[in-house]
Amino acid sequence: MEFLTAVLSSAPPSPPPALPGVRVLPPKSLNTSVYLDLNRFSRHTAWAHGFMHHYALWLGPVLLAVVFVAAYVVSWWRRAPRAAALLLLGGIGTVVALGLNQIVGHAAKELRPYAAHPNVLVLVAKANDYSFPSDHSIVAGGLTVSVLVALAGGAWKGRRPAGDALREGAAAPGILKALAAANVVLGVFLCFARVYVGAHYPGDVVAGYLLAGVVVLAAFLLRPLVFRAVGAIEATGAGSLLRRPGAVPADV
Repeated sequence: MEFLTAVLSSAPPSPPPALPGVRVLPPKSLNTSVYLDLNRFSRHTAWAHGFMHHYALWLGPVLLAVVFVAAYVVSWWRRAPRAAALLLLGGIGTVVALGLNQIVGHAAKELRPYAAHPNVLVLVAKANDYSFPSDHSIVAGGLTVSVLVALAGGAWKGRRPAGDALREGAAAPGILKALAAANVVLGVFLCFARVYVGAHYPGDVVAGYLLAGVVVLAAFLLRPLVFRAVGAIEATGAGSLLRRPGAVPADV
């Protein structure tokens, strides 16, 4: 998998073995024109090549993961077990989307853009896999949507300090909203970076982002079951995985 191997690769670009497939998926003219325009822009911004190389390979996914974990820690610390459980569910959905991406990629069989345009500038090692969808954008879409869904009001119902009655309408804390906004920016920029370094067509990153979003949102259809499970887990020792230990969850 491209995402799992990219962080281990620091070799200079080299042509991969021939791979059977299609040169570019629809919309062909838009994919090609935007890709080539951005590649020309890349040639004129050599000062950014080092940063973009690292961001497109490993820095972007790492930053997204850090923000995702920070959102989980905020939910755990603020004693919002439902939000923490939704984030864990979103992480699982992202992994599932990465697996589905391999199936979709082998079905679409779109070649990397540098196979069709051998003279373009490529700032990362050339991969011997298919281009559509981008698994980096799968990570971006999955983690971003996971944090956004964790903002849902139903996940932030707290208990009153004096009893166990659920307090309706509790809002997510501002820090979680800031983390969600940061993940959106980091995720969109990662998609841009994958095209900037020459590794993908624009359609590849858009498709990956949307595919992950759909899979994670589908996983969140299980939210009622997850919330019921949280109620049972809280009464056990495993409850400390979902919220900071304490007799009663604090108001948020």
